[in-house]
Amino acid sequence: MDSENFFKKIRSIIREEIDYALEKKIPKNSVSKSSQTKEIEHGMKLYKEQYNGKKPAVKKPTASNSKFNSIQDILNETKRTLNESMEMEREFTFTSDMAENFGYSNQSAAIPQGYSSNDIPENVMDALTKDYSALMKAIDEKKGR
Repeated sequence: MDSENFFKKIRSIIREEIDYALEKKIPKNSVSKSSQTKEIEHGMKLYKEQYNGKKPAVKKPTASNSKFNSIQDILNETKRTLNESMEMEREFTFTSDMAENFGYSNQSAAIPQGYSSNDIPENVMDALTKDYSALMKAIDEKKGR
């Protein structure tokens, strides 16, 4: 027996076994077309009785709890929010003019209460009292202000 015939025999045996197993699990005539037709007709009868031949009213989408009624409202809100954030950014911008006076009016303000300037390490004290105005001017120039 050549290999081609051997594989054909194996395939046919496998098909027979699969068919047999499926018939055991799912009988062929478990659902007949006549019973399906009867169920569909019964469902249609109930549908017609419920609506008395009228088409069912299509439900309109209910109003959501959102304060937005259209896409345009959302776009307008987004624009307003962006404008407010830009205004706040301008309001809280730290410039070199502010840096010139930062920390020099009251040097003790940078030192926590309960400590004296002698208790603070020298390198920390230098960082607190350093003049950062040149650095801030360079940052302003880079940002184009």
